[in-house]
Amino acid sequence: MSAGRRLALLASTTVAVLLVPALALAQTGAHADPQDQIVISGTVAVPRGRVVDEIVVLHGNVTVGGVATGDVVVLVGHVTVTGQVSGDVMAIDGSVTLGPNAQVGGDVIAREDVRARPGAKVAGRIRRHVAFMWRTPVSVFGRFASWLAVTVSTLALGLLLALVAPRGLDAANTAARTAPWASLGWGGALALALPALALLAVASIVVLPLGLAVALGLVLIGSIGYAVCGFLIGRLLWREPRGRLLAFTLGWAVLRAVGAIPFVSGITWALGAVAGLGASAVATWRARAAGGKHREGRVVTLTEPMREEAGL
Repeated sequence: MSAGRRLALLASTTVAVLLVPALALAQTGAHADPQDQIVISGTVAVPRGRVVDEIVVLHGNVTVGGVATGDVVVLVGHVTVTGQVSGDVMAIDGSVTLGPNAQVGGDVIAREDVRARPGAKVAGRIRRHVAFMWRTPVSVFGRFASWLAVTVSTLALGLLLALVAPRGLDAANTAARTAPWASLGWGGALALALPALALLAVASIVVLPLGLAVALGLVLIGSIGYAVCGFLIGRLLWREPRGRLLAFTLGWAVLRAVGAIPFVSGITWALGAVAGLGASAVATWRARAAGGKHREGRVVTLTEPMREEAGL
């Protein structure tokens, strides 16, 4: 299978998982027409005598004893085929096992091993230990690739916050200085509550879109907290009224330098995200409690024409 076709297949897999959440549970009944089996997390078993179309699993295992008229794609998990698959069989992060009566009309591709019993028939190619496209930079550059990606991303995000929401950063800095324990407490609570909320929402059909939105936004929320933490550290080195951009850059440089230490980067990222998120939460609460500006007590001086007009 060509690289372009594989890219299109992976893209369609991602879109299917994100845009068809109602099919998160594999259907088990018989249908007149073959049905797609799209599962976010779980096991798909196609027994002998049953016919389905495409099978797409984000996390789980697939067993095909019947017939799959389309492709079988598993992102994280293993595939076992003892029946017939008309398309390709792909285990992007797993292995594939072909029984003695297995028939595959396309290619068989796996990140791990492909075990084919005698008698198994594959019309296309069998490719074992395939490094898929998003793994290539990591395999070439090692850990530096992920460190560089986080470094550049957090720098861009922090500079954007300093330009778009400068007063918000100042308020978070004030909250961190005046209420450090409350900021850490709120940050830890949110770090636990948001993933739990996402899991509960995903488990419910009614608010499933909200759960998916929160789950997909957790990385962005954590990155914003990490960027805010960089600003808080920078303000310790570059105090007001000096510029915010330079303050953030200094704090960000300290965080990323510590993050370059093996086995420490993940811990510092989590602690930074919690600290920044907590300070932002406290600042937001204070702004909500303070309310807007009011006009009570404003003194108005009446001029002579105004007095005459008012009859005074």
